Amino acid sequence: MDSDKDKYKKLCNTENSIPIFSTYWWMDTVCGEDNWDVFLVEKGNQVLATLPYFLNKSLGDRFVCQPMLTQKNGIWINYPKNQKNEKKLTFENNVMTNVSEKIDSLNVSSYNQNFDYGFTNWLPFYWKGFKQTTRYTYVIEDTSNIEEIFKCFNSNVKSNILKLQEEATVYFSEDIEAFYKLHKDVFDRQKLKLKYSLEFLKKLDAECSKRGVRKMIFVKDKEGNLISAVYLVWDENSMYYLMSGSKTENRNFNFNTLAVWESIKLASQMNKKFDFEGSMIQPVAEYFRRFGPVQKTYFNISKDYAPRSVFNKFARHMYNKCSKFLKIVKGIVMIICPFALNLYLLD
Repeated sequence: MDSDKDKYKKLCNTENSIPIFSTYWWMDTVCGEDNWDVFLVEKGNQVLATLPYFLNKSLGDRFVCQPMLTQKNGIWINYPKNQKNEKKLTFENNVMTNVSEKIDSLNVSSYNQNFDYGFTNWLPFYWKGFKQTTRYTYVIEDTSNIEEIFKCFNSNVKSNILKLQEEATVYFSEDIEAFYKLHKDVFDRQKLKLKYSLEFLKKLDAECSKRGVRKMIFVKDKEGNLISAVYLVWDENSMYYLMSGSKTENRNFNFNTLAVWESIKLASQMNKKFDFEGSMIQPVAEYFRRFGPVQKTYFNISKDYAPRSVFNKFARHMYNKCSKFLKIVKGIVMIICPFALNLYLLD
């Protein structure tokens, strides 16, 4: 008898409406094959809904959270055709009540997952004690007319594109190492740690490339220096601005604007929506808005399971406190030890 994961893999291979970030192969790659599972809601031989989830572990703690490079996934619902609104809401309520009860049975300390913006009714989760935080992404929904899209751009964006088209070269490349270097530079200059390695990204890139669902766009200046790049993935309906990178000395958005423009044109050629994938960070959100997209809300659904989650929060709090104390002690030792050594040598 097939397991739920086996059934889900078969479903992903036949149902193209499942977003790329929810597919079994994406979850295999970003989570590890043994670190994720899926809930199925079934009626007879028909799958009514699915919820793939990443089961993480830390300090003996088990919890559900978002995988790396996966902004949102969450529940997928297989709606019956031609439902009236009342029937549709009843169907949603039944499916989500079933899923929420399955989550409650996981025996985890906490659940935290971002749902795709196509999911708009979280009320059944609320009734089961879950919480919701609204987050935002930006989407160009109709990419069929590229001239009309360009007209909707901010005037500065349009002038930058027209200027940089004369000064820069835009091209596609398969060089994942060059992309990673530019991508990591964004984190380095902000003194932030990039949470995934080149090897992790190579593995994901290989899976995406094998399925023909990714492109990398690079930008060189007129001296031939590589200065900006974006990494795009897509599914049946949308293209996603998954990652970007730029050189430190060219960290303003101008050259990246040219890469974004080429990305939108590619989405138009493929007849797909263009999803900027966020952001909640103010400068990034303001930058994306200059391209004239529609702001879309998506839900972060969460739940803490007491009393275990309370204990784990306290344990993590004490761990952080002890870490800070040890850093202070280490600093004092670093100061005192050379001083004591000097006194010894002078004696």
